[in-house]
Amino acid sequence: MSGGKRMTAAVAALVAVAALLTGCSGDEAEDYVTFRFANSPTALSLVRIADELGYWKDAGVRPEYVGPATTVPATQLLSQGKVDIATGMQSDNITAYSKGVNGFTIIASSMLDLPEEPHMAYFVKAGSDISLTNLKAVEGRRIGVSGINSCTDLVIKRLLKKNGVDLSKVQFVELKNELVAPALEKGEIDLGVFHPPLVGVLLSQKAKFTQIATSFDDWGELGGQAPFKASNTWLKANPDAAREFVGIIAKTANWANEHPKESAEIAGKTTGYPVEQTTNWHYAPNALLDKASLNLWWDLVEEVGEVTPQWRSVTIEQMATNAYNPFAKTADLLESQTENKTIITAEQNSAILDSPLVQR
Repeated sequence: MSGGKRMTAAVAALVAVAALLTGCSGDEAEDYVTFRFANSPTALSLVRIADELGYWKDAGVRPEYVGPATTVPATQLLSQGKVDIATGMQSDNITAYSKGVNGFTIIASSMLDLPEEPHMAYFVKAGSDISLTNLKAVEGRRIGVSGINSCTDLVIKRLLKKNGVDLSKVQFVELKNELVAPALEKGEIDLGVFHPPLVGVLLSQKAKFTQIATSFDDWGELGGQAPFKASNTWLKANPDAAREFVGIIAKTANWANEHPKESAEIAGKTTGYPVEQTTNWHYAPNALLDKASLNLWWDLVEEVGEVTPQWRSVTIEQMATNAYNPFAKTADLLESQTENKTIITAEQNSAILDSPLVQR
């Protein structure tokens, strides 16, 4: 018994010496929180751009990349605790909350929309008679979208409806993102809806494809927010890590906006598309969330989408907060991004802000 105690003490002493020597060698202790991030390898991501910039390297919070389960919505995976942070269109978030799937909170903003950096762009085959001034020509034809009731589906539908197109005469074909361009080239669809980085790839192939419009033509600079949302379980266990995460996302968004060419090149590198051809999104400065770009989805889905019975019982204040953002003065959502045009370099608070949505 006493021998066992002496052995334990000896081992403890060796461990202590080893730790001291390690400290003297200059190696840093691996003390950080991980978050499982659901993201497709071919999708743009501020998380992965931050990785390329080295922002996670010495941070107290770092990503663990998890392949998305395509048949299971990210909102469900978050609520089930199978991933910790994800992005996704606001229409999916509203639908989830209206169905009682509310184990997540929206904590940071994502893309906006600019004419030169649109959220989405619409392409036809070169030589097609379909154009922004002749959208009626799409009647009786097929449009390729990556998801029904998603941004690729809803925004083009509203643009068509505004231009007098009878949506019942258009066939919407659901395809994986990477299959839309081949289908358009082969004539299997007549119009395709695309996100960056593929927008730039198609723009570089003018002999094959023609861009006829972008999402900016429908909703201006409001943009179709696909905000960052975190599992409430993870937020409760790691509040400080959540605040640091939002700060790094804000820093990355601001860098990308100031360096569109370089960020587009990183977008190409991280998604596997030709670097010289890719395009990136424009992001909400400082990752601050606002009501306008999130609330537009209620009207959009009711106009051309599919709503659940409890759709209107959900409000943005129930699911989104700036409480975890170090560049926010209050936890309240901004009214719109018109209040958020200047890049903020100094933190505006020293701790998580008070909000009913902060997980205690």
